[in-house]
Amino acid sequence: MKGITKIFLVLLLITSLALTLTACGSSDTSNGDVTYKDGTYIGQGEKREFGYEEAEVTIEGGQITNIVLKRMTPEGEEVDYDEWIGEDGRPNLKQFRVDMAEEMIEKQSYDVDAIATATETSNGWKDAVKNALEQAK
Repeated sequence: MKGITKIFLVLLLITSLALTLTACGSSDTSNGDVTYKDGTYIGQGEKREFGYEEAEVTIEGGQITNIVLKRMTPEGEEVDYDEWIGEDGRPNLKQFRVDMAEEMIEKQSYDVDAIATATETSNGWKDAVKNALEQAK
């Protein structure tokens, strides 16, 4: 009888561990495990008083092959990046948008670190890419 109890307890322990480890798994699909439909998709971040971010995402062979990040005025016109080169207290959006797009393509994900001196804009670009990728699913 003791042997059956031990076997039952071992099986119960194994089952509990398996369920616990399964529950700890991630269901996040922002890590590049998703295959997208080919095409070019436009996404936008949240519109705010001073403008919003936009992303043009190109998918080829089910993978992200190009991302163009844009900062838009409240009227929907793209900003002049020559005014955003890291001078006069403004962040260097001209370079940041290129660097962030390259990292997103490399990781095949919008889930990258925000740029410290342009956190709001970085998060807007991430949301814009996320919204574009939702269309490509």
